[in-house]
Amino acid sequence: MKRTASLFTLIILMLATPAFAHPGHDHSAANSGLIHLLWLIPVIVAAVIVVFKEITGSDAGTDKTNRRG
Repeated sequence: MKRTASLFTLIILMLATPAFAHPGHDHSAANSGLIHLLWLIPVIVAAVIVVFKEITGSDAGTDKTNRRG
């Protein structure tokens, strides 16, 4: 998991910064907040899934070790 996060971070850092702010990127538009939120929703959902799996995975491992002992 740590290797995947490191690889993803490296790829993001290697992207050219002009790709993030193209000429049509207008932050003063009325719906720009909504559009940015829609772009962030998949990131938020992925983060929630990862955290949920970490929490449930660690709880399940604890229960298994307690049953053996």
